Amino acid sequence: MATIKDVARMAGVAPSTISKYINGGKVRKENVEPIEKAIAALDYRANPFARGLKAGHNRSIGVLIPDMIASFYGNVVMNLARVVREQDYHCLISSYGANHGMERDNLKFLLTCGIDGLIYAPEDLSADEFNELTAHCGIPIVLIDRTIPGVEVDAVLVDNVEVVYEAVTRLLEKGHTRVGIIAGPKSVYTAKERMVGYLRAISDAGILYDEDLIISGKNEFATGYRGMEKLLKLPEPPTAIIATNDDITMGMVTALHEHPHQLAEKVEIFGFDRVDMCSMVKPPLPVIQQPEQAIGRAAAQFLLERMDGHNGPARVQRLNCKIVSK
Repeated sequence: MATIKDVARMAGVAPSTISKYINGGKVRKENVEPIEKAIAALDYRANPFARGLKAGHNRSIGVLIPDMIASFYGNVVMNLARVVREQDYHCLISSYGANHGMERDNLKFLLTCGIDGLIYAPEDLSADEFNELTAHCGIPIVLIDRTIPGVEVDAVLVDNVEVVYEAVTRLLEKGHTRVGIIAGPKSVYTAKERMVGYLRAISDAGILYDEDLIISGKNEFATGYRGMEKLLKLPEPPTAIIATNDDITMGMVTALHEHPHQLAEKVEIFGFDRVDMCSMVKPPLPVIQQPEQAIGRAAAQFLLERMDGHNGPARVQRLNCKIVSK
């Protein structure tokens, strides 16, 4: 790969002249043509990160998320990218696969790339780890979807407790007394909040806690599929089940399609986020829908304001989910 020194040597000028030219500065008229020919001949590409580190910024933001495949994160990132692009920023996106070691490593990597700000969906980092890794980064950070207890930075969240409480209450009001739940990892912020909503709803309805009706696991298809199989095999299966994640919803629905009689006659399902798929099931399933577009836009706006000099106290914005039922 050609360097700036290679270009300077071929053009017969100093490296500082090449640097000035590629950064928009004025050079002698007689040097322009040799410089352009050398750049073309060597296929030289300036390193934006090196330039950014020297200048203190490179018009880019980092985005760190657990999963690039999940439609939720895809929609959030797409919308935040649109907002920052309007201000001439680009996104450098990384995912850590819900792996603690990768979460630490990828966070450290992004903070060394000369980014101007970071939007981050944490999963398994403690406040001490976060503060250790970000102590000297000197850039604003906005958390999305989840927060880290003890960390004081801007965050954009949703009303997890309230919307799950409402969904479970709807099932209870329809006469269901055995309502199951298939949730994400107990250590993940959103899963914990959604479990609180479930537990409050059954408690307020005077229904005794039954651990057999509660399944927790990774936010993935297999958790929903195996969880549904386990619940259906109980001596007294639940008559209604709620999911707390889109991949878990997919697994639940797939398992139920293999048991069509249970789906149609015995079990009522409440999905999460997969509105498209839940609407195709016969009969269509009610589903909790998160405001993915609004999350992305709000996070981007928070970050842009911080990069523009806003230095007020940490802000937490909670957006409302909605229940979609056909």
